[in-house]
Amino acid sequence: MGRCMSARALLEELRGYGVELTTDGKQLRYRPKNAVTSETLDRLKEHKEGVLKLLEWEQRKLEEADRRGLLIRWSEYPSWIKLHDPTTGEWYEVRAEECLPSVVETADKYRKKGGAA
Repeated sequence: MGRCMSARALLEELRGYGVELTTDGKQLRYRPKNAVTSETLDRLKEHKEGVLKLLEWEQRKLEEADRRGLLIRWSEYPSWIKLHDPTTGEWYEVRAEECLPSVVETADKYRKKGGAA
């Protein structure tokens, strides 16, 4: 990729190459070390602040997802169930007919209690 890119695009590119980025205070850590070229290191330095902010935001999102845990709800769409993945913080929608009976039962219990998503 060219030099004109966003911090998010750089982060996605590096992850696509199998590079794991973490933060240590205001320092970026990456591994494996041999996967980052000098050109990529220059781009990381250029976008350091943005990459740090993205990694911190992702960490907060994962902590919130872990706090919430697995959530199972009926979707706004008939016959679909929403699942909250505590490992990523993402919501997924799956056809109820493809779910295990216990998942559908959990969604039904939540609906009967009148809970909100």
